[in-house]
Amino acid sequence: MPQICEFYGMKIYLYFDDHDPPHFHVRGPDKTRINIINGEYLDGDQPLPRIKEKKVLKWLEMNKIDMIKAWNACKEGEVPSKIPPLP
Repeated sequence: MPQICEFYGMKIYLYFDDHDPPHFHVRGPDKTRINIINGEYLDGDQPLPRIKEKKVLKWLEMNKIDMIKAWNACKEGEVPSKIPPLP
């Protein structure tokens, strides 16, 4: 379970050989999973507090291509590259 990034107390993880749809895990005081393609929460997951949600979605928007590459690397059992945090 590689940690891809950390910012504002939130850690972003991908899991090796995880299930579709492509998504990432947010860990910290709050936990959830977010779809990489559309930025929506996976079924049954609790939303983040609004201010954190805005930051995570902005980060995803800035790094979507790199997140897709990281997802694909994990699916192949490779360690993905780290992605920079929000400034």
